[in-house]
Amino acid sequence: MIKAEFMIEAQSNSQKAAERSLKKLVERLRSEPGVRVLREEHGEVEEQEGLYSCITELEIEFSDLRSYLNAAIAYGPSAIYVHSPERLVLHREEFLLTLGEVIRTLREFYTRYRVGFKLEPGGKVRIGLDEYDIEELLKDGALHVKLVAEVYAGSEKEAVDLFAADIAEEAPVNRVKSSFNPESGAYLVAVEAFPYDARALFSIAVRHVPVLVEVLEPERMVLSMADLQDIALDLAGVLFEASQMIALR
Repeated sequence: MIKAEFMIEAQSNSQKAAERSLKKLVERLRSEPGVRVLREEHGEVEEQEGLYSCITELEIEFSDLRSYLNAAIAYGPSAIYVHSPERLVLHREEFLLTLGEVIRTLREFYTRYRVGFKLEPGGKVRIGLDEYDIEELLKDGALHVKLVAEVYAGSEKEAVDLFAADIAEEAPVNRVKSSFNPESGAYLVAVEAFPYDARALFSIAVRHVPVLVEVLEPERMVLSMADLQDIALDLAGVLFEASQMIALR
């Protein structure tokens, strides 16, 4: 169970429309499975340059990580404050089910609205770790994962270089394999990597929506309050920015 505060904002060029929109959002949130709203406080409507905005502060109890992250994605809170638990311990399979659902949601959103992240060429990335490197990474709390992502590039080498360079700061890469997928016209890049923590793995998943994620170690995932808060804010932020880009088309 996760208890957190969500700050949800609505904006409109009409005061009544902003208030009505926020009311509907809260009503819809109350009906979500695994969500229990404990407290609701509405702020004053503010007007600036003809745009009206209002914020509602909600204290919410979520039954599990899945309902918590789904709410962050669907309602895009501008701020999140986690009150409990201090640590959330999940078995590897439960964690992967939740991550998989997030990836499916993002993939559907990116495909429907034709948005995504553009990979930029980076510097040369070291691929390959010795046993000491791996031991130290795991000792410091890194995850041992296998990822497979589709990368659109001009060549197989370029695809590998783009993907490895993009994830290297968050997940040192040990091994890479790649192949061309004629159905999608993209290259499948498979890596064995060591994300520094759960937030890093979610960050990679948000950008690349991998077709496969396998966590080899650890068997139990431990997420701190900061992890829970940062992962949800990252997800809410990405969807909000993408929605703003879509609205401006």
